[in-house]
Amino acid sequence: MNFLVIGYGSIGRRHTKNLIYLGHEVILLRHASKKLNERGLQEYYSLEDAINTEKKIDGAIICSPTSNHHQDALKLLSYQIPFLLEKPPADNLENTISLQKELMQSDFNCYDIAFNLRYYAPICFIKNYLKEIGNIYSARISAGSYLPNWRENIDYRKTSSASKNLGGGVHYELIHEIDYIIWFWGLPDKVMGYVNKISNLDISTMDICAAILVYNKGFIVELHLDYLSHKNLRGCQIIGQHGTLEWSVNDNQVFEYNNNSNQPKSIFSFPKKYDFNETYIDELNHFIGIIRDEKKTNVTIDDSVQSMLVLNAIVESSEKEKVIHLGNYRK
Repeated sequence: MNFLVIGYGSIGRRHTKNLIYLGHEVILLRHASKKLNERGLQEYYSLEDAINTEKKIDGAIICSPTSNHHQDALKLLSYQIPFLLEKPPADNLENTISLQKELMQSDFNCYDIAFNLRYYAPICFIKNYLKEIGNIYSARISAGSYLPNWRENIDYRKTSSASKNLGGGVHYELIHEIDYIIWFWGLPDKVMGYVNKISNLDISTMDICAAILVYNKGFIVELHLDYLSHKNLRGCQIIGQHGTLEWSVNDNQVFEYNNNSNQPKSIFSFPKKYDFNETYIDELNHFIGIIRDEKKTNVTIDDSVQSMLVLNAIVESSEKEKVIHLGNYRK
């Protein structure tokens, strides 16, 4: 297949490398470039030029800065080109809802949203295991690491993560956690949030986000995201009626505590040499299945609107110092 990768930052490079590994052809669409790509791939600077020159484009991967996602997706939609859209789907809720309406009106289903944690084995295991611990009482979800160390040999100050104009910010970059919270339990009823820039990092974006999500069944989810932790943090603790689950990316095991013992029992693990890049490979393979009409969209635009609803509620709560009721927020 012939794929168009839009944007050639770190995630664009990753998708390009994985597509080539899977045996596909890749061309690039770049909004701006200081130098040609190191692989010698064909580059274009407008979608029209790519379409007019290439015999066929089987699918596109949107890896441009978040601020470009909305327009890039609409252009591909106008040509009915299947696309995989990197998260978040747009730089604000309004543009996400706009894309949702366009997709619904066009009845176009050959797309997916790239929340690759949906393919991460510990997360998938926990989702399927939740019923074993009964009613949920509370959960703590966290993700954080030191932004200057995120991308090897790249100045963090020149990345979209550091630029407000490009749609960066820790709550946007780590929206994966919001997505899997909703995947587990649906939309919360109320949101209390705090988002700020508190470090001396040379960025124009928010570097810390904390929130409490309250569900109408009475349980709460505490969310913590940051650009600041010098130890990589990603994991969760889920307290249920019959047991407590714990998972951390640092050991890639899921532990359960229950009434029978105070000692944790490992109920899931995978090899220490596991490569997280496998989640991106699985994501691409699923997208290829969608193009071939063998699979259905995994993460829909409706799912993404819900994630953006929660993200925006967190920001609004922080700005107004008040509880946001999502029932009212939807209006």
